[in-house]
Amino acid sequence: MMMNVQKNLASEMQQLAADFLRAKNRLAVTIAMYASEGMATLTDADYQELAEFAHVTVSEMTAARNAFNEINTAMGEYTTGTAVTRLMRIVNAVPK
Repeated sequence: MMMNVQKNLASEMQQLAADFLRAKNRLAVTIAMYASEGMATLTDADYQELAEFAHVTVSEMTAARNAFNEINTAMGEYTTGTAVTRLMRIVNAVPK
């Protein structure tokens, strides 16, 4: 029989897995939109026009996009043996 702490840990793992899977889907869309919406053509001045991005440079945004790519790649696709497939096995719903 599971102890409460074990139940809590299993629940937390299940929730984190679901969160990661939702994030993977958002990552894929964000990466695709970065390319299709011409984000690479923006300049530092374009970012500085908006207060919430005034501190952001093109190189920082590009580095963030590259990090998104790396994370998305590390998670893998929904195929046998990948991290996302292993996470899918413990969640009880298809991620949105």
